[in-house]
Amino acid sequence: MAAKADRLVEAAKGAQDFGKELVMSTKLIPRITLWRTIVAVIFAAGIYATYARFALGFAQSTHLTDPQPWGLWVGLGTLCGVGLSAGGFAIAAAVYLLGFERYRPVLRTAVLVSFLGYMSVITGMMYELGLPWRIWHPIVMWNRHSVLFEVSWCVMLYTTVLALEFSPSLVEKIPWKGFREFYLTWHHKILIALVLIGTLLSSMHQSFLGALYLITKGKLDPLWYSPYLTTEFYLSAIPAGLAVTIMALYLCVRSLNVKLDLKILSDVSRVIAPLLALWGVFRIVDLVTHDATPYLFVWREETLSFWLEMILLVIAPVVLLIREKVRSNPQYLYWTCALVVMGFMANRLNVSITGLQATSGVYYVPKWTEFATSLAVLTAVVLAFRYAVIYLDILPKNPPQQRWMVSSAEA
Repeated sequence: MAAKADRLVEAAKGAQDFGKELVMSTKLIPRITLWRTIVAVIFAAGIYATYARFALGFAQSTHLTDPQPWGLWVGLGTLCGVGLSAGGFAIAAAVYLLGFERYRPVLRTAVLVSFLGYMSVITGMMYELGLPWRIWHPIVMWNRHSVLFEVSWCVMLYTTVLALEFSPSLVEKIPWKGFREFYLTWHHKILIALVLIGTLLSSMHQSFLGALYLITKGKLDPLWYSPYLTTEFYLSAIPAGLAVTIMALYLCVRSLNVKLDLKILSDVSRVIAPLLALWGVFRIVDLVTHDATPYLFVWREETLSFWLEMILLVIAPVVLLIREKVRSNPQYLYWTCALVVMGFMANRLNVSITGLQATSGVYYVPKWTEFATSLAVLTAVVLAFRYAVIYLDILPKNPPQQRWMVSSAEA
């Protein structure tokens, strides 16, 4: 009987040890969920599309042609990516240069969004460039008459500035106290200079991206061609960048256990409506000045695209944002900012694709591999943002809720 009891005790201990090992294995191996499956599929498609781009070539991985050499990667990856990242320099300039301290709680979030946005732009450029391993050439081979030369230098320099602006969030986690204090002290001394340089660089290439299309006179549709494309690109980038920042903050509060006074979202949104109205007035005056108004009422795809852009980017957001009910409701504000982002993307894609199709004689529809790479890059940015907010001091966290019951596995 004693031997039998000992065997039962040993079996119970073995079962307990097995249960502990099972719990540990379930913690180490991520649980398969719907969203993780979707992310895995997106990355798998992106890996194959990357292989097709660099191993099989442009013709096998895109629907781009000589008459339509710039497509989704430029229109979405570069023009939209740079413009939607404008919230970083706008918030930083407001806090450090203009003294708007009420925006300081969202400063790190805005800088993080901008930094990740520019990293996605650089990655997208690697896909778009014919010989991406020569991307370093503008550093030593100067062509002062090229707008692309200016854009490439500004993107490189401003990405470096954003990395330096964001670096304290990483350095604060370093365990070496001496190095940490030295770096943070040095960073504080040069911070205003960094913000000034970043504001200048961002303003330059936000506008000069529009200058890329100044050479398309006679080819770009009159609804979008203008000698003032530089001004139009700059004016539309700031409200779009602020809208993306508001959306990111709302999602952080909703999904990542972040503590934030939601009134600050309303404060930021107050700037968006007048900026959008200013851009809309500028656009209409420009169309009237250059005799493009007859094209506003012709039944064609370009006209429909123009009015969709104006409704999403100007008419609907301005009407909504002037209402206190919308600005004070975070969910309403989130969807209104989503309209701004969609309208901004429509504008950039109209300039880079829709407005050139009639004269090029090619109806460009991106290949699935073009979408796959763009979606994979965007997914990587979202994951990087999520883990940065979770593990770094980007935004204050709510205290963890007390758990009154343990999970069944632990039990």
